[in-house]
Amino acid sequence: MVFSSISFLCFFLPAVLTAYYVIPFVAWRNAVLLLASLLFYAWGEPTYVFLMIASILFNYNAGLKIAECERRRGLLLAFSVIVNLAALFVFKYLGYTSHVVGIIARRLGMGAPAEIKLALPLGISFYTFQSISYLVDVWRNPALVQRDPLRLGLYISLFPQLVAGPIVRYGDIAAQIAERAHSMEGFARGAERFIVGLAKKVLLANTFASVCDTVYEGSMFLQGTRFYWLALFSYSMQIYFDFSGYSDMAIGLGRMFGFSLPENFDRPYSASSVTEFWRRWHMTLTGFFRDYIYIPLGGNRKGKVRTALNRLLVFFVTGLWHGAGVGFVLWGLLHGALMTVERLFPKRADKKKGTLARIVGQAYTFASVSLLWLLFRNGFKSSVRILLKMFGVNYTRFTATPVPFTNHMDGMLALKFLNVPFFAACVVGIAIAFVPHREKNSLMQTVSQSAAFRWTKAAVLLALFVLSYARLAGGSYNPFIYFRF
Repeated sequence: MVFSSISFLCFFLPAVLTAYYVIPFVAWRNAVLLLASLLFYAWGEPTYVFLMIASILFNYNAGLKIAECERRRGLLLAFSVIVNLAALFVFKYLGYTSHVVGIIARRLGMGAPAEIKLALPLGISFYTFQSISYLVDVWRNPALVQRDPLRLGLYISLFPQLVAGPIVRYGDIAAQIAERAHSMEGFARGAERFIVGLAKKVLLANTFASVCDTVYEGSMFLQGTRFYWLALFSYSMQIYFDFSGYSDMAIGLGRMFGFSLPENFDRPYSASSVTEFWRRWHMTLTGFFRDYIYIPLGGNRKGKVRTALNRLLVFFVTGLWHGAGVGFVLWGLLHGALMTVERLFPKRADKKKGTLARIVGQAYTFASVSLLWLLFRNGFKSSVRILLKMFGVNYTRFTATPVPFTNHMDGMLALKFLNVPFFAACVVGIAIAFVPHREKNSLMQTVSQSAAFRWTKAAVLLALFVLSYARLAGGSYNPFIYFRF
């Protein structure tokens, strides 16, 4: 089940909210949320819900042992982390590993073993990292250990951020699980944030996805060069609004249940360098790798060469976390390499940058990130073919013989792509994604507090919800990129 679905909007969410708010006690409300989270998980993964329960029980007992043990706590932590990573490896990387072993065996003339194919459990990367962060935090500060298995289970399985984050540190949410405040204002702000995220997902991301997927998943090289550039732009917009929209919905749902979840995106396409991009994109994952891998390795305290190696290692893990495959690994390493190169050049503080320099930096960042999204979406081999085609290269080692692009086909694709919803999505998407955030001045604050503004905002939010619901009810194209990360 995903948030942008009729079953969630019309049945699951209303039922959970009703059950949650008719109960007066926090402990019982936590039980309702835990049961709802397990049901949410079991809706699409009835078998793997037992894996989720096993993860909760294992990490609960591991946390207790780490907190109570006075000696060899580091060994207990290492063992517990390995068990968590082993489960992640089996379901996410074992199949690809068996595929590579089979290729090597065939090239050596040996009998290739049968490939292992396992369905990837929903959100396993996210809840595995949250479990690891809990164990590390307990190892650092045993007082943080959770002795109530229901509370720890809620932390690991909380459905608003279970599927696609944001990744929440246990220390940041432990107090909220024990006791949290509820108010109509908080609920209203959560509902507003949820509707904005839903609109970003359904009205923007899905519109860009229909264009991108039609080009990339159609017959290779039947499309003209310009359509591959259009697909490149569309995917960059799709993945941003898809992921940030889902994060907005998660944060909004959290507020509706009294939780304050961390922000995950801060207009990353307004960044003027790849380094700044990663301070704004998927911020909870970046923070996780910084605090649990980069800094323990020495961060930037061991000299320039060691700093560069640490950064490359972190981005190697970042690519591997997203998926098994050469494309993901290269995607991560190239991001790390770009950041390393950027540090070789002197730079001024962002506040001192001129408008032209900022625009040039933003264009360089968006172009670099967008080209690397090819590897993220299409893998290595297909990305090479697409990249050659984008620049008009037809090389027989990489591409099939191109089929002449007829005027009729050109016109049909143009009619499919160049329509009013797509142009509207481009205008709104560019305005949201590329314009840097501005602090409110006194005039803006006064206007935002007026009754006319509040009524206008309410009308816009209602319209966005109705439009989003109508598109979902009409069975429009509704993919979700991070559904199985």
